[in-house]
Amino acid sequence: MPTRVAVTGGPRRVLSPLLRVGGVRLARRVRAEVSTHLARGPGRWPPSADRRGPVLVAPDVHVVTLGSGTPASTVHLVGSGGSWVLVDAGWAGDAGEIRRAAESLFGSGARPSAILLTHVHPDHSGAAGDLARAWRVPVYVHPDELPMAAGRYLAEFDMPLDHWVVLPVMRLLPARTRSRIEAAGDITDVTRPLPPAGVVPGAPDWEWIAAPGHTAGSVAFLRRDDGVLISGDALVTVDLDSASGLLGGRHGLAGPPWYTTWDRQAARRSVAALAALAPRVLLPGHGYPLTAGTAEALRSFACEELDHRPRRDRVLVPVGNPGAGRYRPPPRLYARLQWLGHVLTALGLSPGYVVTLEVPGRRSGVIRRTNLVQARHHGQGYLVSLTGESEWVRNARAAGNQVVLARRGRRRTVTLVEVPLAERAPVIRSYVLRAGRRHDSAAVTREARAFFGVGPDLAVDELATVADRFPVFRVVPGPGDGGRDRASGRRVGVPRRSRGAVR
Repeated sequence: MPTRVAVTGGPRRVLSPLLRVGGVRLARRVRAEVSTHLARGPGRWPPSADRRGPVLVAPDVHVVTLGSGTPASTVHLVGSGGSWVLVDAGWAGDAGEIRRAAESLFGSGARPSAILLTHVHPDHSGAAGDLARAWRVPVYVHPDELPMAAGRYLAEFDMPLDHWVVLPVMRLLPARTRSRIEAAGDITDVTRPLPPAGVVPGAPDWEWIAAPGHTAGSVAFLRRDDGVLISGDALVTVDLDSASGLLGGRHGLAGPPWYTTWDRQAARRSVAALAALAPRVLLPGHGYPLTAGTAEALRSFACEELDHRPRRDRVLVPVGNPGAGRYRPPPRLYARLQWLGHVLTALGLSPGYVVTLEVPGRRSGVIRRTNLVQARHHGQGYLVSLTGESEWVRNARAAGNQVVLARRGRRRTVTLVEVPLAERAPVIRSYVLRAGRRHDSAAVTREARAFFGVGPDLAVDELATVADRFPVFRVVPGPGDGGRDRASGRRVGVPRRSRGAVR
């Protein structure tokens, strides 16, 4: 059996740069290196462009790699009985390459019984509409994925890349352009729900397995007879969750990329569920097939995902943890790449409540910049330090709480007034519910649990038990351009501009 796949060349898709930007993630990566188990091939992903065409990776299963660079995705041509199905459909514009690959295997004019999608993301569903209409076949997705088939942004399926990159960029586009983009991604006319009980249309020897997390309706496809698992993005074998992985295409068994994942906790549970199937061959949505030691590698990875979560999620603060009261460092990669947040905020592309705090370092005097959320509570602005006694908190105190808040070219000198412990809980509650977010939204549920260790109802008494771990400051506007403070009459200094820094 062949043990590696080949790449079919293709132009860089319009969203590839967005995925690369999204790779500058805001939390630590979710992956474990199992390079010794990966199918042998070149050291980087995707493989060299001289190895093109569909490649047999399991009986009646061929893989084709589409796109260029690390965002390259895979599609699978799966024979079953006297017919075949297409699993995933690559990027918009990949229809021609997929048709050529299919005709090279099944003959001129060949068309599948159905198109099956592991999930509705542009690198997996992009060409589904064009192919389905040309072949006159349906596209099947999990019922929970149907709302996403319209190609529009839906708040209930929000993910970090949408929130920080795609939506801000879309807001800058003319309304007609936005409408054209949404219409191009609309596949509701050809989309159908997958039948219940794991039945796969056109492939009776396969079954679909629910794998929610990356999206609400993510699925994998399993052929139990020989243990072949097509995992989509629920499991991948290229490191998409770090800058070095994105730039170098490094191998590694991993869960879905954090920045494009709807619910990380559900995604981790899905990793464990798929590992429990003990597949012999793993065919991911990104990366090389895993063809040797697959079940063992997946078991090890799933255990690492579930058992060591607190070690990786260092900002997680469960209620009753007495050791979490001081400084909880953010992910190193997040800290190193704060510059991206500064750029987006300076351009006005980050959410409207995000500001860049500028304050002199307490030892160096060099201006330190940190992106923060400015929440509103009873009409006043507040800053909350999610990492406890962080660098910016200590620097601000050393500077007499005189700082600059900057956004979209505007720099304001303000005074930070530290909020007493007894008054912090309601402010923290407003912080989580900022910008009109609902209690029952996935974003509120995740943030309440991950950062504060409480439920989505955000009970003030619960928040009060952890409030000592989160310094809170009220933002008091200062006079314009470094004048005198209205309350004290004291001159407010404006930190001088200097080279950027992380904290």
